[in-house]
Amino acid sequence: MPSNATAGGIGARVRRSRRAKNLSAAELGAMVGAPESWIAKVEHNQVGLDKYSVVDKLADVLDIDVPWLLGQPYQPGEPARNAGHTMVPALRTALRRTGLILSGHPSIRAVAAPQRLASLRVDVDRVVRGRQAARLPEVMLVLPDLVEALNTRALDTAGTAESEVVHRLIVETGQVARMALNKLGYHDLAWTAVENAATAAARLGDPLMRACSAWDRCGVLLHTGSLPLVFTVAEAAMDDLSDQLNFPNPEAFSLYGALGLRCAVAAARRGDAASAWQYLSEADRMASRIGFDRNDFQTVFGPGNVAIHAAEIAVELDQPEVALRRHAGVDLASVPSRERHTRHRIDIARAYAQLGDDATAVATLRMAADVAPHYVYNHPLARGLVANLLCRAQPSALDAGLSGIERAMGLNG
Repeated sequence: MPSNATAGGIGARVRRSRRAKNLSAAELGAMVGAPESWIAKVEHNQVGLDKYSVVDKLADVLDIDVPWLLGQPYQPGEPARNAGHTMVPALRTALRRTGLILSGHPSIRAVAAPQRLASLRVDVDRVVRGRQAARLPEVMLVLPDLVEALNTRALDTAGTAESEVVHRLIVETGQVARMALNKLGYHDLAWTAVENAATAAARLGDPLMRACSAWDRCGVLLHTGSLPLVFTVAEAAMDDLSDQLNFPNPEAFSLYGALGLRCAVAAARRGDAASAWQYLSEADRMASRIGFDRNDFQTVFGPGNVAIHAAEIAVELDQPEVALRRHAGVDLASVPSRERHTRHRIDIARAYAQLGDDATAVATLRMAADVAPHYVYNHPLARGLVANLLCRAQPSALDAGLSGIERAMGLNG
């Protein structure tokens, strides 16, 4: 189980870090572009942090890690909020063994019974579908054994033609592990999963697989607020793919566009609206060349996902009206991922809250939680949004079920 890093809440960690740097509340406010009164409210947990741009800026100025500031991983508490935390130690062990096996470390022995490659292919496909369906507990339950089964096959097939198939399965499973661990707040372990996948992808010599690994790396970097590295990693991969854009290659279009979306989100979190919309426009161009949402390399890329990211970017840039306008044009049924649907509803709830429509924000958040409760309850911006709504305590929001979400998230102590 993770230790409870949330004692005192975000406010206590901001106050402790500010004092460690010998900054007054007014000085910290000036450094992050906020009034002293806002800093005081943050430190007394009278306002929640529901924008990554603010979280990233505070962490950068105070020289602290974003996950630590947010209190991740969150204490599981009730079984309804556990979502697979108990599987993390076993997954950590399996992922470490993957890294040793891929590096050619001697004396590593199999700890799982060998499975046929065809059976492993079925198991990997099943866990990928679970990821896209946002079934976080189910995914975490099977990941440790699946990773160990792939470890066994990697040992058995080393130096053979079958090793390429195993490496592709390791990449796909590493992507799922990265997503699940990011959602639960274990970002360092998510990075281990990504690096294992990148090592396997490098063995394949396929530029598409390398780009896929870059996209996953950016997923971890965004969660940890490492925004400059997002551009470094994504743009290098986009350059690597550029020659393939001259041919009708939907997989290349998907990866190039998905990497552009990573950059668009990073730019929005830096407050660079011009760059954010420019990156999004280029991704939209790639989506238009495809014509519909695909799921190449688990990117779920296409016109629908671009529109979903447009709403996310607009909320991050304090443009809630734009977010809702983009939302009105999204056909979620065309986007083959309940995971993306859930994240989008969290962003739309944030947009309603920015407009002061707290009741609709709560209703939208409840809709997301009905579909994927563990995803919502572990999402830092959803938790920050609920904290803000609780501070405002509009009667209409309370009537819409705000207290129930608070209890489910464990924000009521």
